[in-house]
Amino acid sequence: MKRRTYLATAGALTLGGCMGFGETDEPRGNDSNSSDPDGNETGNGDGNGNGNGDGNGDGNGNGDGDVPTEAETFDDFEDLSDWQVVSGSATPYTDYSVVGSQSVLLEASEEESQVRIARELDEPLDVTEITPGLAVASHSTVNVGIQLYDETRDKVVYRQRTHGMSIRHVNFGVEYINGDPDLSAVTEIHISIWVGDGTAEAWIDDLHFVPKPDPTVLLQFDGGYESHLTEAMPLLEEYGYSATAFVPPSRLRASEDDEGDRLTADQVAELADAGWTIGSYGAHGNDLTALEGERTPASEIEEAATWLEDEGYDPEYVAYPGGAYNDEAIEAVEANHELGFTGGYPVNGYLTNAALCPRLVHPDGDEAREALETTAELGGITAISFVRFDGGVGELEATLGHVQELEEAGEIEVVTPQDVADEYVL
Repeated sequence: MKRRTYLATAGALTLGGCMGFGETDEPRGNDSNSSDPDGNETGNGDGNGNGNGDGNGDGNGNGDGDVPTEAETFDDFEDLSDWQVVSGSATPYTDYSVVGSQSVLLEASEEESQVRIARELDEPLDVTEITPGLAVASHSTVNVGIQLYDETRDKVVYRQRTHGMSIRHVNFGVEYINGDPDLSAVTEIHISIWVGDGTAEAWIDDLHFVPKPDPTVLLQFDGGYESHLTEAMPLLEEYGYSATAFVPPSRLRASEDDEGDRLTADQVAELADAGWTIGSYGAHGNDLTALEGERTPASEIEEAATWLEDEGYDPEYVAYPGGAYNDEAIEAVEANHELGFTGGYPVNGYLTNAALCPRLVHPDGDEAREALETTAELGGITAISFVRFDGGVGELEATLGHVQELEEAGEIEVVTPQDVADEYVL
């Protein structure tokens, strides 16, 4: 793949006259992190926001190679004079960063709906083949948005919902497109945190851009439910696809005669024999940020990884139960797996953080169609995950039908986690 580049660097761009900076952009709520299979709530990570990050994406580039190896830093926030504070506050924070000597602490009070900073560019920026990202830290769950505007005020909004964690790179996806933005000529960049209930606080660093892969789709199933074999697999075979099943080994039934709706180990093997990838959903499929007793994120992740290896499956892929994580969970995933999947938004670029791969979790047919259409239009990676089928497989069938339609038109490609790990991680 030919290396993508973008116009200008942070040092060559300055803030001009500001226009239209008073608007808000409440998230549309489609960053769904599913409830975990045992009823635990998501979004309660307890990271302390005081780490030093993972150091990826330092903006040095990778020379003349065909495949990029790093993100391209656009703004390291060493000089905040290019940014206008629209609402809330933006303060230099020198205690930690991932590039340079400081990050930016963004804060909003209960009276403010969001924190927003804005930068207008002297020269238009071509983002047709790249997508933005940030390093983020927070004490709790926050919705961080990056809005790219053209001169007509049309925009594309990238977003990620992050849980409590120390500062590290985050992969952003497309929340929505407003109007018909000219992505070859972006004139403003806004960064915002939606407050919701209470106050908002987060640290950001390293506004960067990564290339977009060709339109790429992954199909996944969480929780190790029997319906994944009895209902989903025949449907996928009808359309000619395989998928990934993330299973919690300690929840598997010993026999099909046992009560419950989980798979057995033999049924997991049937999925594998049909070409499915088998991944981990933690040992028990419980929220890794709300474990009790002797269970820890490390023990849950390690136990499941050991089971995968003992059963002859590739232990490289895991999904966070319920999409929830904190520093301890991320570190356990990094130590045991190649890719970690969580909740989030579709249409991602090359991954700067392989432990936090976003997914669209159990979308309805309209949400899935919109995500697939945007993927085909813009390029990027979209992972779609399903959980239970309490209401039948109609939404899955609608999604597969649209995947097939776009694939037959040559507009998307369905891939595996191994394909992503081999080709799309920086």
